[in-house]
Amino acid sequence: MRPTDTNTPVLPVGTAALAPFVEAGILHEAGLQVAGAVARTVPGTRDEVLLATALCVRALQLGHVCVVLDEVAVTVAFEAQGDQTSPGDEAEPTASIDDLPWPDPIGWAEALRSSDAVTVRDPDSGHVTGRFDEGIIRPLVFDGERVYLERYWRYERQVGDLLLSQSAGSAVHSGPTEADAARIEAVLDQFFGPDDPDRPDLQRLGARAALTRRITVLAGGPGTGKTHTVARLLAALHQLALDDDRPLQVALAAPTGKAAARMTEAVHQAVADADIREESAQPLLANEAGTIHRLLGYRDGISFRHDHTNPLPHDVVVVDETSMVALPLMARLLDALRPDARVVLVGDPYQLASVEAGAVLGDVVGPATDLDATPTGPLADNIVVLQRVHRFAADSAIAALADAVRSGDADRAVEVLSDGGSDDVRWIDPADHKALDRLRNTVVSGAVEVAEAAHEGQAGDALDRATDLKVLCGTRFGPLGSYAWRDHLERQLPKLVQGLSTDRGYYIGRPVIITRNDYITGVFNGDTGIVIQDDDRTVVAMSGPEGIRLVLPSQLAAVETWWAMTIHKSQGSEFAHAVVSLPHERSRVLTRELLYTGITRGKEKVTVVATDAALRRAIDNPVARASGLGARLWKH
Repeated sequence: MRPTDTNTPVLPVGTAALAPFVEAGILHEAGLQVAGAVARTVPGTRDEVLLATALCVRALQLGHVCVVLDEVAVTVAFEAQGDQTSPGDEAEPTASIDDLPWPDPIGWAEALRSSDAVTVRDPDSGHVTGRFDEGIIRPLVFDGERVYLERYWRYERQVGDLLLSQSAGSAVHSGPTEADAARIEAVLDQFFGPDDPDRPDLQRLGARAALTRRITVLAGGPGTGKTHTVARLLAALHQLALDDDRPLQVALAAPTGKAAARMTEAVHQAVADADIREESAQPLLANEAGTIHRLLGYRDGISFRHDHTNPLPHDVVVVDETSMVALPLMARLLDALRPDARVVLVGDPYQLASVEAGAVLGDVVGPATDLDATPTGPLADNIVVLQRVHRFAADSAIAALADAVRSGDADRAVEVLSDGGSDDVRWIDPADHKALDRLRNTVVSGAVEVAEAAHEGQAGDALDRATDLKVLCGTRFGPLGSYAWRDHLERQLPKLVQGLSTDRGYYIGRPVIITRNDYITGVFNGDTGIVIQDDDRTVVAMSGPEGIRLVLPSQLAAVETWWAMTIHKSQGSEFAHAVVSLPHERSRVLTRELLYTGITRGKEKVTVVATDAALRRAIDNPVARASGLGARLWKH
């Protein structure tokens, strides 16, 4: 059957009942094909089960792990308002959500329980509660509330099981002895200073947790000292290992190459600032962070070298920017740890979650971010949320704005932005064309400095200037998207820089960002560089922990121009001046986490380009990803 709209996909055999949802713009090709496969392989599957299947695929595309049956119609109604049918266009549903033939929730649940395509499991134990054998794998899993594609149920179950089992014991099998505890306190005194019972040092508390437990979560916003804590924690671990005359293998990892490079730089800087003794500092300075994929030995596009049958050799694994780690990758990482290894998960739970399905850090931290409560649960003692901000001054408008956005206080955020007395925060309404033109001129002036340094072959200067000011956009398309900013700059630059032409692909002065990992060349997703003139050849100067290296353009297979970037890609980066450019208020991408992430990329100055309605829509719209992980971790 083919719906009347010729732009919609063909319905696979057996899925004719899904036509109204296709015509309304709710279901798309991927979900229909999976539902069609279920209809073919499990004959007699009821329409309610096929609809649940297609919605599960749709949920994954939107970052959810599962579909919550009682909430699905409401969730779909909200998300459909911003579904994009073409780049930059916000599509309204072609039919009323309420008019669609949604199954009765009770009957829908019964159809799932009785289907041969569904395994029914207890949400707590994971045991099969229906009539099916444990060894039979079916496409869907239903736990009475949530419907999953089977693979993602297993990912969530695996992460939950491993976190709960790791939290149950200390880092040594028998627990620290009295002598061990005394040594730990002594080394903490050495690297964090003496403990003050009247004013607990949360950084020291986080380090103590990591020294005595197999899993530690070190959470906090930008500038709260997460990297400072990690550097001193690692120094303490190395000192204890040196005292015991035993080797210590430590792995530093992050989700992207850019985040890994930033982690290496930050740890090295923290070591220098902390004035750590040479015998403890040397192994830290020799250790470079890498991507999680590289750590696990990603191979052949589908598998990893390390898993529970071939675990990682490391005693300690530290993962930075954990908010960016998707559920499947977290499952692979935890599965590859030795049973006695420590893992330290570091990140900001208020930032954007992973592009793929899941919000693992947010689920794990859960109620621990509530400073007015004392959460209880198996992981409560393993989580430390750093609160004191060291990056900004106490009266910083950036810190005040970030705090207002994080807490969902739109009125306070608008008040901070509207205060003309602050030099570090500015707000421009796109309707104010004169102010927007002045900002564009400022951005162009910064780009001219980058291009001129590149023409003179000054790679380091060009790279530094490229991070002085960066436009961070909610979307790629649209009048305030990254492509519009890029195109404007590339039209203006040839008028202002003698000899510069942006018509050629790798023009001198072009900043680039890598969009795909390349282990042969050694460049990774998120790495940045500048095209420069080096004697008589054109090369790309790439920045990294070991300094600047020159790469031929022919060696780079996947790059984009980096005059502007999406806020998603900016995670793990810092810029002296961040220009946060938001789309109009109907855009589905507008969320509290998106705005917070963009604002907190700026170290010295933040300019927000947005309407009042877009700002309020973002602040009032926190990300809520459907998942059962948080409920399981915190209900015990």
